[in-house]
Amino acid sequence: MIFSVDVSDHNQESQLRSIARHPIWSMVAAFGCYFCVYGFRKPFTAGLYLDQSWHGIPWKSVLISSQIAGYMLSKWCGIFVVSGITWEKRARAILISILIAELALVGFGLVPRPYSILFLMLNGLPLGMIFGYIQGFLEGKKNTELFIAALGSSFILADGVSKSVGTWLLNISIAEHWMPSLAGLIYTLPFVFFVWMLTKIPRPTEQDKDDRAERSAMTQKDRIALVKELWPGILCISLLYLFASLLRGVRSDFAPEIWKYLGFVGTASIYSQTEIWVTVGILVINGSLVLIKKNHIAFFISMSAIATGYLFLLIAGLWGVNHLDPFWLIVLTGFGIYLPYLTITTSVFERMIAITRHKANIGFLMYIVDSIGYLGYNVLLLFTGFILPNLNLPSLFFTWIVIFGIAGLLISSLSSLYFYRRLK
Repeated sequence: MIFSVDVSDHNQESQLRSIARHPIWSMVAAFGCYFCVYGFRKPFTAGLYLDQSWHGIPWKSVLISSQIAGYMLSKWCGIFVVSGITWEKRARAILISILIAELALVGFGLVPRPYSILFLMLNGLPLGMIFGYIQGFLEGKKNTELFIAALGSSFILADGVSKSVGTWLLNISIAEHWMPSLAGLIYTLPFVFFVWMLTKIPRPTEQDKDDRAERSAMTQKDRIALVKELWPGILCISLLYLFASLLRGVRSDFAPEIWKYLGFVGTASIYSQTEIWVTVGILVINGSLVLIKKNHIAFFISMSAIATGYLFLLIAGLWGVNHLDPFWLIVLTGFGIYLPYLTITTSVFERMIAITRHKANIGFLMYIVDSIGYLGYNVLLLFTGFILPNLNLPSLFFTWIVIFGIAGLLISSLSSLYFYRRLK
């Protein structure tokens, strides 16, 4: 009898391992896990915090800047922590990070202004590590672009859905300072389930290692060697990522204000509706890169996708503002921002490591560009808050997409030229 139970358990475990090998398992696990992370991060931005300020700075800008400061610190720490963590410790690190983030949101609700901003900073610090932890389960495989496309596209949709959840909680009379922690509780159970799914993802096979190079924890010597060899290209990609990060931040955190500026009045679901279109489009584009087997070809097609994104922004700024319906204008800007933003972490770094065969992982490179992106966005928020508090970020957004569109096209061309000469 005992033997039959053991056999049954063994068969169930074998079936589970077999199911987990299917690419859809990894895509669902990655998408679902990071989708839920946004439930602990973004709902607070659904609030308008009207007639609230601190030293003359709008309270919402203070809150966003505070959380971004925590994110920025996490990205600098992540350069070392995420790139050096082992496979066995990732799931535990994810769970501890989300627990700290939720406790920080409870603190945000309990502690009065202005001291509550410290808890949003504490909330951002552990959350900023989770993307890299999840990414570690996915890289270095034949379907990596597909997996990371699912991971990356998750936060496009999650950003809109989390705002819808936050707006719904506000509409049922939950106070603005308690709404974020309650939103996090809503996401907790599904989050734990998707982390369990991550733990069942198989490691890269020997064939994967031959095709994409083995991914392992990096030492300080490994980090220095990689940057020393490719620093001009990494610098160009960092600038491209910075431009997309600045625009993404404004578009995401000031979405209610941008819609108001465009004269569009809609329901809470409007944030989700636009991002569904963007999510599906980006997932198809980035995921299709997995079909390209040759690393060199895939790398330069990815660079072309980045340039295409900046071209979309240029079109949106020069033509779309006057000729497109607000709904489709927001969708177009989403495509323009997320094409470069996600292609860099989905395919460019993956194929770069596969070509150079460095002892490296995506987490290291991603956290370099991410730290620069969040630093730039936080500087922008502080600059507009303290030095030019009367600037209207939503209206400037449509000017900036033109400026960054032009700059992005130029730098993506220079970057492609550098890598063509360096990697051929």
